[in-house]
Amino acid sequence: MQKLSTQSSAENFPMFPSSSPGKIPLQEIIARCDELFNAGKGAETGAFLRQWRQQAQISGDERGELSLLNELIGHYRMNCDPLRGKEAVTSALDLIKKLELSETFSAGTILLNAATALQSFGETERALELYAESARIYEKNLSPGDKRFAALLNNMAAAYVEKGEFKAAEKNYLRALELLQARGDLMDSAVTCLNLAQLYCSWNNDPQLIDTMLECAMAYFDAPEAVHDGYYAHTCGKCASGFGALGRKDIEEELKSRAEKIYARH
Repeated sequence: MQKLSTQSSAENFPMFPSSSPGKIPLQEIIARCDELFNAGKGAETGAFLRQWRQQAQISGDERGELSLLNELIGHYRMNCDPLRGKEAVTSALDLIKKLELSETFSAGTILLNAATALQSFGETERALELYAESARIYEKNLSPGDKRFAALLNNMAAAYVEKGEFKAAEKNYLRALELLQARGDLMDSAVTCLNLAQLYCSWNNDPQLIDTMLECAMAYFDAPEAVHDGYYAHTCGKCASGFGALGRKDIEEELKSRAEKIYARH
């Protein structure tokens, strides 16, 4: 697999020949971003995406820019960059309206991504508004058992936790877990189990419920069929501190170690 430059300056990234005039080569761009993500190179990923967003603007490729904004929103959320993240959300919502995409499945996905980012930046009420709009669009475009509802349910639940509406949060988490388990999605199931453990700690601090959900989460990490790729490493890193905060420092260190070993291979 071709490796990208480890330097963070955007000018160090290779340009791609565009397959059609005025259009950025989106598939190649996303593929290169995946390489950077799998190697744990967050700064380089952001610089790369910003470079290509600028190129999309120069070329007048608004749909391409919207796709890159969606990637950037997730990137800024994961890297705790609210200033850039909020700008990306505003620009994405403006483009959805301008391109008349508001009723499409793609718009629902971008709204979900935007809501998740805004929630992480502390804007819970605005996030819940966007979650509700995303849910309306998803219900229009997807079957009820579609896995993509799981992310929506999971993130809505987290927003309800922040508002202290624990029963609503539990309902959403359990529905998300049911969908993920049915699809065999190990990593997102692990995240949801940890979310439930954290919920029970905040809600009623029931040790038995907390331990049950922590064991459930770890079982997914230890599953023989789990693929130890970049997303596995990312999920290990994402969940490690959650286990530690609930008193499982041993698991926290183990998950960090697993993530480091995977990143070291890239």
